[in-house]
Amino acid sequence: MVFPLKEEEAEALNTWSRDIAASYPDITGFGSLHAQTPRKDEVTERCMVEYGLAGMKLHPYVQLFEAFSPVFEPMYRKLAELRRPFVVHTGFDIFYRQTQDLDYLRGVLERYPDMPVVLVHSLFPRFELAYELMGEHPQLYIDMTNAVSAVRWYSESPENWVDITEGENIAANLEHFEPLIEEYSSRVMFGTDHPAGMGSPGQIYADLEWFGFSPEINADLLGRTARWFLEAHCGLFQP
Repeated sequence: MVFPLKEEEAEALNTWSRDIAASYPDITGFGSLHAQTPRKDEVTERCMVEYGLAGMKLHPYVQLFEAFSPVFEPMYRKLAELRRPFVVHTGFDIFYRQTQDLDYLRGVLERYPDMPVVLVHSLFPRFELAYELMGEHPQLYIDMTNAVSAVRWYSESPENWVDITEGENIAANLEHFEPLIEEYSSRVMFGTDHPAGMGSPGQIYADLEWFGFSPEINADLLGRTARWFLEAHCGLFQP
């Protein structure tokens, strides 16, 4: 899931993803592009059809653009036509000192029901909104990477989060956190984000265990949802 920081990097990164995925059968590659990439529909189709990549990934905070924008309508349309997924970083706005157009996200989900969408980090801390959107859009998946650890840290010492969140109302969203996972675990994924995650892999898995979810829910989060997602939506994936 590499992504270009400059427009001229996009093609080299996409061919790198193509080549490494072709070289290792246990790797699935995703394509990406930049807000300034011309002919986004053609680039998207090339990634899926010619390069055999699974979907498209954007990290708008790091790439310094808005992912939910008319600029990306050609990519959305092509992904919907091909029924391939759009994976996009969301949440942790204050950490990145940026915001996202979540009203436009609603419109994208409504206009493109054939495009699977993964909201990386589950809009943290907007679990109420994530819960609402999951109920309305069966093509929507969420990823709980880092969100699980963040919620545990907050639950144990909320006073330490006042400065970190700059007053953002995490408490009002927490009541939706566990119902979100419990009701939609078949569309919830989880990972460590290692080495950029919130602790060692062992600590991050321990954070998940702290919540005491059922074995069935943990099975979904710890691999079953991801395997199903790859098989159902990502084309050339070989289980």
